[in-house]
Amino acid sequence: MTLEIILSCMHEKDMSIVERSNIKGNVLIVNQCDHNEYIEKNIKGANANARMICTTERGLSKSRNMCLDNSNADICQISDDDEWFEDDYQDKILKAYNDYPQADVILFKIGNSGKRYPEKAYRMGSLTFLKGSSWMISFRRAKIKEKGIRFDEMMGSGTGNGGQEETMFLHDCLKNKLWIQFVPIQIASLDPESASQWFSGYNKQYFLDRGWAIRRILGWPMATIYCIEYAFAKRKLFDVSIPAAIWYMFKGIWSPKEKPKK
Repeated sequence: MTLEIILSCMHEKDMSIVERSNIKGNVLIVNQCDHNEYIEKNIKGANANARMICTTERGLSKSRNMCLDNSNADICQISDDDEWFEDDYQDKILKAYNDYPQADVILFKIGNSGKRYPEKAYRMGSLTFLKGSSWMISFRRAKIKEKGIRFDEMMGSGTGNGGQEETMFLHDCLKNKLWIQFVPIQIASLDPESASQWFSGYNKQYFLDRGWAIRRILGWPMATIYCIEYAFAKRKLFDVSIPAAIWYMFKGIWSPKEKPKK
């Protein structure tokens, strides 16, 4: 099996992000910037290539779809521009696919993410997939292409609709009966100093966007139940009261437009 990191970034002036991210194997970078260009170079000290597509297109989901269209690896591992990979990440990822040959998608642990991970491996289902984040996700590229699964370009950084594009991706994988496996092995860590391109706190706009996104993923009835449960489960993090959070999420759920009202 071949492995390729698919990395989305913005306004990179060169390919130094490869070394900065401690990437030692093949990597495909989509760099959203102000010109269109294709660059390819060998990774120093490794029998691997770094490829960069510079594009004037905007949107995180668009960049990830561009990676899907241009990768030629068996296994793809999603990465953002604020990750540092473990020295042996390639061995860990490929071993997991050998250990779980039935898995089409495997999620791994990422350090400094603020998440609490289970200690045991398990198959993710219709509710546990909601716990996934983009930098955890790897997949068999051929299976994703075979099922026609794409990242929703109405969702994610750069759309004005907040995040959750990875949640929709995992939902579509389940809908297409793909096997999603969580493996409690750490392959990378996030930079604790990095800042999100779209998240600015658990405020009014966050809840409007979340309600809209969850409705898009789960549908109206399940989204309503989920938002109430979410409000109580995460209440200690909020910048607004629980009733206000629920109201804003409901407003997002009920929004008839493609984008929730500001």
